[in-house]
Amino acid sequence: MSSSLSRLQALLLGVVLLLGLVLATAGVFAVGSRQWLWSDTFHVRVGFQEIRGIGVGTRARVQGIEAGEVEAVEAPSTPGGEVLLRIRLDGRLRQLVRSDATVQIVSEGMIGGKALEIKPGTAGASPVEDNALLASQPTTELADLLGQVNSTLQGIRSGEGTLSKLVQDPEGYRELLTLLKQSRDTMSSVQKDADAIKRLPIVRSYVEDPYDLLVRPECERNRQWFAEADLFEPGRAVLTAQGRERLDQLAPWLAGLKHKGSEVVVAAFADPSHTDAALARTLTRQQSEAVCSYLRDHHAVQKMGWFSSRKVTALGCGLNHSPLPEPDNLPPARVEVLVFVPQG
Repeated sequence: MSSSLSRLQALLLGVVLLLGLVLATAGVFAVGSRQWLWSDTFHVRVGFQEIRGIGVGTRARVQGIEAGEVEAVEAPSTPGGEVLLRIRLDGRLRQLVRSDATVQIVSEGMIGGKALEIKPGTAGASPVEDNALLASQPTTELADLLGQVNSTLQGIRSGEGTLSKLVQDPEGYRELLTLLKQSRDTMSSVQKDADAIKRLPIVRSYVEDPYDLLVRPECERNRQWFAEADLFEPGRAVLTAQGRERLDQLAPWLAGLKHKGSEVVVAAFADPSHTDAALARTLTRQQSEAVCSYLRDHHAVQKMGWFSSRKVTALGCGLNHSPLPEPDNLPPARVEVLVFVPQG
């Protein structure tokens, strides 16, 4: 059985459909403009000599909060005049924008787009009025910074500025060298004091002194060594498959030296002819730590029994030589695994 709509029902259905269409259109417009048609808004204006990528729809922020967008861009009336931006802002943030607020064009990331950052001003200033003209802050661009650096370098070359005078003045240069020498002597004195402090009973247990770790006349010294290439790729601190295999072969020797009071030291040395001092210290420290970690994790070199353990120390020696006379012809870049066993 079928039935037809009455004239009144058809009229009501048409009104509902029309209202739904209007609401849908308003929703699309609101999403596109990032705010609802009937929400509370207010406007401010700001002028810039150059807007550098700012256009209608560019986002504006207040203290980092998304606050609105550029609604219009007005060209200057005369050459060299300011470009005027009209900004629509969320009314809920009206209390954050004061009459002494300023506006700056900022970049979003190294190669990102542009945005407007509104700095609210001081709390003692009066709230901003609708359509008020705010002050602008200059925009810092990467190209501007590079230009300033280039100008500074040109000034040095042409003899301008204090740095250039120092470079070109022999007497000033000599005085600088004298000052540096005095500073070096002072640092040497500080180093001596630091060495004395390291020997204090409480401090010395937390400081790794290469001499104290490697020179132990009261202990039997047992050593195995590996060239850097046996364990690592040159200049790296990650054990190779060959390196792990070589350390696995070392395990029985280490197990046979688990005597009471024994200690294990893994010392890594860099080749002085191929590495600078800072890099050498970092690399050898990481290499010695990698060997210690592998021996602990895979061969329990630190365990002496069910409830006891021994100390295992990683020592990065950098470009320093071994503090003991070396009778063997060892490669300069190497890792030494030493076990010290107390005697007597």
